[in-house]
Amino acid sequence: MKSFRFSLPSLLSALLLCVASGIPAQAQNWPTRPITLVVGFGAGSGIDLVARLYAEYASKELLQPVIVENRTGGGGIVASMSVAKAAPDGYTILLQANGPVILRPILDPDVGFDAVKDFSPIGLMAESPNVIVSSPKFSKDTLAQVVDWAKKNPGMLTVGHPGLGTMGHLGAALLASKAGITGSYVGYRSGTEMLPNVLGGQIDIGSAAYTPQLKAAHILAVMSPERIEFLPDVPSIREAGFPGAYAATWYALYGPAKLPPEIVAKLNAIMNAFLRSDEGKKRLAILGVRTLGGTPNQLEKRMSDDVLRWSKVIKDANVKIK
Repeated sequence: MKSFRFSLPSLLSALLLCVASGIPAQAQNWPTRPITLVVGFGAGSGIDLVARLYAEYASKELLQPVIVENRTGGGGIVASMSVAKAAPDGYTILLQANGPVILRPILDPDVGFDAVKDFSPIGLMAESPNVIVSSPKFSKDTLAQVVDWAKKNPGMLTVGHPGLGTMGHLGAALLASKAGITGSYVGYRSGTEMLPNVLGGQIDIGSAAYTPQLKAAHILAVMSPERIEFLPDVPSIREAGFPGAYAATWYALYGPAKLPPEIVAKLNAIMNAFLRSDEGKKRLAILGVRTLGGTPNQLEKRMSDDVLRWSKVIKDANVKIK
């Protein structure tokens, strides 16, 4: 019988080769079980509806269920932190708005995660314009009338938004700065949860990413330079008299940091295929969102641009959350 001898260096080399070869194999075989797609806002919110459409499409492509899980709280912060701490194995991913992942860390350096270091960018999904809505009980037909009332009643205007550091919150703060008005801000878990208090008159106006449900309130303006095709009768914020108060909420896919590039590429390809599909375009248009798409690098560029722009807005408007 032959005897075999192995030196310690050769054993270590063999072990390292096995480990190294196993990583791409695991990524190539992914997924072998259901995937959780975490969303930081409540069921029925704009981002939740987008997530469910993507999850339905991705489930068919991956041959594994993609399950949407709403982890609400902190204006999307709870969801972001949970995914930042998740294992980078592709079984926990995040669809997040620019507010919680980009804007909140600017406002609060102690938020508990870093948008660049703690996530693997996958791709830009879609964009919703922010809108200003008013309560029927407030009896103001135009944004100019709201601003005029707020100037005559300093600090009395109540403004709802989907959470601290969200685009709804900062868009409202930007408008207040441009208009020279003050008021009190009321945070909710989503624009959908804010709506009943707008309709009931508990708050005067609200600022949130557009969803079809918000049509139940009076939409005073869309926070874009021009009118948008699915709200043709609603004036742009520029037409309403406040040029420069532009705000839009974009949604992007992320994984935890160090997500294998093979998994990032597969999720990105499925996202872009979904956005290009006739069914995807049609169903997203009904929700009032504009499809984006692109590469992880393009998402990184959008993140960087947003940090520069909104850092200045936050400083100029003196927005604080503590």
